[in-house]
Amino acid sequence: AMIHWGIIGPGHIARVFCNGLRFTDKGQATAVASRDPHKARQFAADFSIATVHDSYQDLLADPSVDAVYIATIHPAHLQWVELAASAGKHILVEKPIGINAGEVAAIIEAAQSNDVFLMEAFMYRCHPQMQRLAALIQQGAIGAVRLVRASFGYHANFDPNSRAYNHDLAGGGILDVGGYTASAARFVAGAAAGTTFLDPQEIKACGVIGASGVDYYTAATLSFDNGVIGQLSTGVACNIPSEIVVFGSEGIVTVPQPWLPSTPCRTARDPLPPETEFPPSTLLLQQGGSTSEITVEVDRDLFSYEADMVADHISARQAPAMSWADSLGNMQLMDRWRAEIGLSYPQDSSH
Repeated sequence: AMIHWGIIGPGHIARVFCNGLRFTDKGQATAVASRDPHKARQFAADFSIATVHDSYQDLLADPSVDAVYIATIHPAHLQWVELAASAGKHILVEKPIGINAGEVAAIIEAAQSNDVFLMEAFMYRCHPQMQRLAALIQQGAIGAVRLVRASFGYHANFDPNSRAYNHDLAGGGILDVGGYTASAARFVAGAAAGTTFLDPQEIKACGVIGASGVDYYTAATLSFDNGVIGQLSTGVACNIPSEIVVFGSEGIVTVPQPWLPSTPCRTARDPLPPETEFPPSTLLLQQGGSTSEITVEVDRDLFSYEADMVADHISARQAPAMSWADSLGNMQLMDRWRAEIGLSYPQDSSH
């Protein structure tokens, strides 16, 4: 069945998602709402979206909307997920799903009690290269997994009011992009244990909290009970090349494009033409002295895979790419990471 999507918060990432919807027959964007009516109208025009609502509430009251994509600022996720769930809408919410584990527990409870689908939008988990990575690990291609290194950081020009640096908007590296690295290490440790994810036993971290009160850059070391060690690095004031590297007793596997494989959407502001090509992704496998390339073929955009993940698992209410327990465990790790470097947000006291 075709899913009719409503878009809440039509910013850049929502454009990327709507571009992804162009390459699937399982969903289409049919409604959009913004706090800025002009922005909503422009967005609707760009993506041929039929209905523009003047408020998020009006969109949630629209009976023709099956599912909502929530791409508001981080601190607003809890409120709009709860309202969407109580309106009976299925939910794809941008990461981070909440600010802390208390919020995530409340979000999961809202989905459960209203019997709606809920997934945190970790799109990279929906791409076939992650299944291939897990399979390589489970086939013993690199022997016993010892250590996983995951990184994602960027340098944003300093602006105390920006999403990246503003404390009241839950800015900083850990919540914005550190969650990718945390979820990747938990995925790899899980693959080594024959499961979808593992939560770490121990976490140690160092970080720099800058003038605006958020983490500018930080690194963490994790230990898992199956002997896997994780090394994570992230930041909003430091360019850190994106990578997942898994070191085993008999080899190394590298994911050169871990977070944004097979997508021209990420840089496209305007709708992509229907004949757009999607590049395959490549994993690098080192065994002994030789390195081989493993090609993972794709037939759609990264964000199309994400939209299809929702469509394919909507009746189960959660999806294997990022289950509720996985999102909760990931946030618990980020809570511990923040505690290690002394970073708190106003939301932490209310949960």
